[in-house]
Amino acid sequence: MKTTDPLIAVVLALLLSACSENSNPQLFAVDATPANLSQWQLMQVDDSANSLVLNPAVLAYDLATPLFSDYALKLRTVWLPEGSSAQYTTTGSVEFPVGTIISKTFYYPRTAAAPDDIHAVQWTQNALVGFDGQTLDLTQVRLIETRLLVHQETGWQALPYVWNDEQTDARLQITGDIKRLTLHRDDDAHAFAYVVPNRNECASCHQLDQNSEGLSPIGPSARNLNRLISFYPQGPANQLEVWQSRQWLDGLPAREQRPMAALWTPEQPLTSEQNLEQRARTYLAVNCAHCHQRGGSGDTSGLFLNAEETDATRLGLCKPPVAAGRGTGGHRFSIEPGQPEQSILSYRIFSDEVGVLMPEVGRSLVHQEGLDLVNAWIRHMPGDCR
Repeated sequence: MKTTDPLIAVVLALLLSACSENSNPQLFAVDATPANLSQWQLMQVDDSANSLVLNPAVLAYDLATPLFSDYALKLRTVWLPEGSSAQYTTTGSVEFPVGTIISKTFYYPRTAAAPDDIHAVQWTQNALVGFDGQTLDLTQVRLIETRLLVHQETGWQALPYVWNDEQTDARLQITGDIKRLTLHRDDDAHAFAYVVPNRNECASCHQLDQNSEGLSPIGPSARNLNRLISFYPQGPANQLEVWQSRQWLDGLPAREQRPMAALWTPEQPLTSEQNLEQRARTYLAVNCAHCHQRGGSGDTSGLFLNAEETDATRLGLCKPPVAAGRGTGGHRFSIEPGQPEQSILSYRIFSDEVGVLMPEVGRSLVHQEGLDLVNAWIRHMPGDCR
């Protein structure tokens, strides 16, 4: 048997070690942002399998109730540098260490009638079509954009990457982009402009405190992560506990002490009060509270929709608007009990008119299922504003 030269063995070991290190996600400085998403090594397109494959070092996660973004589906991942961990918090996002990279890939199912039409997308309520926990099947879906939040020494950096038509890579688009798409739903086809936000628009949502220039994650709060996930290799497991077992989360309390966001289930009946308030409040917290909370850009409105708010007036009940205008739709109160059709809140969620619609950034379409939920909650409220 031939013996390997010791020096060659050392060189081979070093080369293998370098390859192994280079296969990990790459963290770039603020002034060295790469042009292509693939350079971060969070995920790669496998041309032979026609799939998007996550780096084994990243962890996919999902939220109990997600932000609505024109019916786009979202594949979320997180990566923490070796030896670091996040800190559990009862409010807001968990506290991630410097070096954390959070990704959110927006995509739609392809239409059965025209699977190769790059402008045709399919409506669905299935949260993660084509994803098996590690790979996303590109024969079933079309990638639109991937947004990164990178925790640099100087704070969080927001980076929008737009996928090319060939679905091979995504390119950095600091100034944003517009995709002309047609959403197919049952027998209906609705053309709309899907807007990839520019850097300033990213900041308009992720700058939670207007007295500070820093950005913050929004979705991965402890209450929104506290749910059962089925796509783990070991089977269904509580997401927070998986993070803890990976040593990526410190300070996790016992299960009964953890707040839990309501699970987004639009097919659940809206004819009874059971769970309506929790579901509607969670929906509004996720979709509106990044602005409508103390310190947020909507602070001066006096309307606070974060999950921790307990004052009924601050939540909109019989609350007149601070500034009258066409955004009120001629209605007197943010919420008129029992009358969603007379409530400013419902009016603005229903609108697709710029200057009236809420949220102001991130959607072109009306989220009918979300509107139905909020309307049902208001309709079941007792009392009046007289």
